[in-house]
Amino acid sequence: MRYTLAYKGSSQVAAGPYRTAVKLAPNLARERVWFDGQLRDPVRFREAISALHDVVVGDERFHRKDKAVYEAFLERKKLEEAELRSAIVARETEKALAEVKAKPMPKGLEADFRRLHQVYWQKRRRWARELMLFDPQLFRHLVPCDPVVTVAPDAVFFECFAKDESSYGCLLLDRNGFAGKQDASVGTTNVDYSLGLFDHFQTLRSYRETRLHVDPEGFEVSTEGASGVREEKIDLPPSWLRGFGQISAATALPSRRVDLPVEAVYSMLAHLRRHREKRGPRSIRFDLAPGRPANLVLDPWEVVIPSRGRAYEGARKEEIKVWGRRRLMVLARLLPIADRFEVHLLGSGMPHIWVAHLGEMRFVLALSGWTANDWTSGGNLQLLSGTWQPTPSAVERSATFLRGERTASAGEIAAATGQDEGAVKAAMHRLCEQGQAIYDFSAGAYRWRQVVDVALGEAQLGPEPEELTKGRALFVERKVKIARDERIEGKRLVVAKVKTYECESLFDADGVQTRARCGCSHFHRFKLKKGPCRHLIALRLQATVGEDFMTADGFGGSLFRKKSR
Repeated sequence: MRYTLAYKGSSQVAAGPYRTAVKLAPNLARERVWFDGQLRDPVRFREAISALHDVVVGDERFHRKDKAVYEAFLERKKLEEAELRSAIVARETEKALAEVKAKPMPKGLEADFRRLHQVYWQKRRRWARELMLFDPQLFRHLVPCDPVVTVAPDAVFFECFAKDESSYGCLLLDRNGFAGKQDASVGTTNVDYSLGLFDHFQTLRSYRETRLHVDPEGFEVSTEGASGVREEKIDLPPSWLRGFGQISAATALPSRRVDLPVEAVYSMLAHLRRHREKRGPRSIRFDLAPGRPANLVLDPWEVVIPSRGRAYEGARKEEIKVWGRRRLMVLARLLPIADRFEVHLLGSGMPHIWVAHLGEMRFVLALSGWTANDWTSGGNLQLLSGTWQPTPSAVERSATFLRGERTASAGEIAAATGQDEGAVKAAMHRLCEQGQAIYDFSAGAYRWRQVVDVALGEAQLGPEPEELTKGRALFVERKVKIARDERIEGKRLVVAKVKTYECESLFDADGVQTRARCGCSHFHRFKLKKGPCRHLIALRLQATVGEDFMTADGFGGSLFRKKSR
C-alpha cells in the first residue's frame, strides 16, 4: 500500500533547566489531531516509552549467514600466508633490528599510541552513530511505518510493531495521569519518530515539569509545497497492516487469565538473562490449577518459579506452553515501576498477551506463538473465531456508535444499537480486521482507531489464506458428511468425513473451535497453531452455517446468501 507521511519539522524533546517538552510532530496528511498535557510522572513515562522502543526495533529471528565468500577468503589467505610467511618474517626481522640499532626508541611512544588510539575510536563511534540516526533508508529498514498515536477522551496511547512482526506493543496513558488543564482533539495519526528521539527520551527527569505535546502547529499550513513540510511516500507492507487484524482475532478467542506479581516476572527474566539454553525445549510452562496461584516452569532447566499472586480461576487443571520467551526482555525496564502483571493465554503454542499495570499507565505486549510464527503470516487466528459472518448493517451500526463514543464494550454497543451481543462481536471483529478499531486488552473494551485513514480490504491486505479458500470450496461442493453431532458438558462435538479424511471438532458455547482432529498432513504438522486446516474449516461451516447457505461469495464478509427455493 502506497502511504503518504507529511511532517512539519521533526519530533523532539526540548529540555530546559526547569521544564521539558516532548513535542511530537503529527502526520499532516491525516485528520487533525493534537494534545497538550503535563505528565504527572515523567520517569514512568520515560521507562514505558523506552520499553515500547525496544519493541519497535526488536528482531529475534534467526538470520543464517552465508559463509561461502568468507570461506573462499580464508582459503586465499592460507595460500598467501604459506607463500609469504617465511620471506616476510626474515625480511621484517632484519629491518627492525637494523632500525633499533640505528635509532633509539622515542620516549612516550606507548602513551602517544594509547592517546591517538582513543581519539580514533571516539571519532569512529561518533560516525557510526550519525550514520544510524540520519540514514533514512536504514531507519525505514528498521521501522516500516511510524508509530500510531491515538488521542481518546479517556486516554492517549501509542502502538507499534516489531521489525520481525512477531511482537506488538501498546502504551496507554490515562488522561488522569496528566496534571492541570489539557487541550486535545480526539483522533488517530502517525507521529514522526527517529532513533535519535529515543536518546532524548532518556533526558526526562522527575524534578523538571514535562509536557506531552502533539503539535497542532503544522495543521495551520498547507501541506503541499509548504515551507518546512517534509513529505515521504512509503510502501506500507501488507503484513504490517494484516498484523493489526490478527491481533484483534486473538481477542475473539477464549483465553486463560493469569495474574503474576512483579517478583515472579523478575525471577523469570533474571534467570533467562543469566543462562543461555544450549538445547530444547525452550518454552515457558504455565502450571494452572483452580484455586491456587500459577507456577511458571522454565525449560530445559526445569526451574520452577512460584507465583504468590491471585489464585487461578479456571475450571480445570491444565498446562500451557509458550515459546519465543527472549522477546519478554522488553519488560525488564518496567519492573521498577510496575504494580503487577497479567497474562492472557490462548493455548499451547498460541499467542500470549502480557499486560503491565504501571499506575496511571498500562503497557500491553502481545507475542505470537513463537518468534518465527509472526502475527501476519503464521497464525491465521481469525480462522478459529466463531463469529466471523457479520451482516453489513451490523457492521455499519456498530461502527457509527463506536465512532461517536470512541470507547465501548461489546455489551454497551449491543444495548445502544439493539443488536445481539454475538452479532456485535462479529461486527467488531470485522472492523478490527479492517483497521478501524482495536480491542483494549487492559480495559476489556473496543476503541475506535483507524490505523490508516481508509478501511482496509483485500487490495491492501493481500489475498485470504489458502486453507480458508480451499475449505470454503469443500463446503460449497458438499464434500462434508456429518456422522455424529452431540452435546457434551455444554459443548458440541461434531464428527464428520470431509472428502477422504475423518475429522472431529469440539465447539464451545460461543461457536469457537477449541479442540479438533484431522488426518491430513497440514493438521499433522501444525495442529491448530496456524489455524485449522481446510477440512476442519469445511466441517465448521457445515456445522454452524448448514445446508441453507451454500454460496461462498460473502465468506469472511457478509452472510452467506440463502439459496432461492
